[in-house]
Amino acid sequence: MFFCTALALAGHAQAQDGPELHVVAVGKGRQTDDFYALPETRIMVDRPGQSVALVLIDGGEMQWRIDMTEGTRVLDVIRSGPDPENSAIMLADIPMTGIDVPGLPLVRNPVGQDFRKLVKTLTERYATDRLHSFQAARLAPAAQIVVDQVQSDPALAHEYLAQALGRKDDLPPGIRDGSGMQPVSSATVTFDTKGVRLTDATGTRDFPVTPDVPRVLLPVASTHDPATGTIYAMTYGGEGYIYTIDTKDGAWRVVTSLEEYDARTLLFDPTTRALVTTGAFSRPGEIKVFAPDGETTSLFVPTTAFPGLTDLFDYGNEHGPPLVPRRLEDGWLLLDAEAPHDDRSNTAPARRSYALDIDTGDVRLLSYRNP
Repeated sequence: MFFCTALALAGHAQAQDGPELHVVAVGKGRQTDDFYALPETRIMVDRPGQSVALVLIDGGEMQWRIDMTEGTRVLDVIRSGPDPENSAIMLADIPMTGIDVPGLPLVRNPVGQDFRKLVKTLTERYATDRLHSFQAARLAPAAQIVVDQVQSDPALAHEYLAQALGRKDDLPPGIRDGSGMQPVSSATVTFDTKGVRLTDATGTRDFPVTPDVPRVLLPVASTHDPATGTIYAMTYGGEGYIYTIDTKDGAWRVVTSLEEYDARTLLFDPTTRALVTTGAFSRPGEIKVFAPDGETTSLFVPTTAFPGLTDLFDYGNEHGPPLVPRRLEDGWLLLDAEAPHDDRSNTAPARRSYALDIDTGDVRLLSYRNP
């Protein structure tokens, strides 16, 4: 009991000095020969001359056994996870309670929405700008997990995206200043399996699917070109198509088959008169540009190549938000992505804006917003 009290007082006294912040996350401990004992994870903290705050996150029913090298000072031990009340801590073979911080996510990689929440919570708690290390395992290894260095991974920083912002001065004006973020048309287009409905300043008009085009299977996106009065509509599932609808006579025709490519978003760019699509589900960076002369440019950019995109969702466990194309200019595509809105929060959701060179696949982060 005395040890626990002294540890807590030492941690409080040193909080202003900013201890190193090291995180170890383990899903399941390793069973020992003692069948009645909790599965355990063993840690060696080897940071002589340093003060350490150790954050332990587990999946429940864990015995943490922590040892220290001479000269290492462990000031705080934080315990968290989905079910931390069923875990126990031994520091230098002395039982201790640790500091319970409910709700820290059990993450296994330094990427994704939950990891950003972890970094934000801990760095704000300790008034520091970064985690000093992060280690994770699904199952505790047989050997000790050794905490002995400060990792240089930029993702451990609270504001890591500030270092990821790309160059802007050589970009086309409409990409650089974000003027493409304005909608092309103020009209509203609704697209379903029966046809499209256009609502604009003249009123509301319906354009049923005509029998001379392939059946509309899964409507996914539509847009309107006010200059020509043309509606563009896109489907996925099966072969997938992009259709045009002439609002003067209601005629439908197929612009192109998508050949089983599942697209999620559709842009009509009025300057180039090209159609731009981005991918659905786990492939938002699968992008196609359909030029008016019939030429198609295709490229695939991995999700992880877009700085900060994985921050917007539970990467590895769910599909992320789509990359929404806003403008195409001189071979550069302006895109943005936004996290789903949380109805329980009054803050604007996280957002990322990118410039993409459609010839080389080069991606630049132009701006970002965090809640």
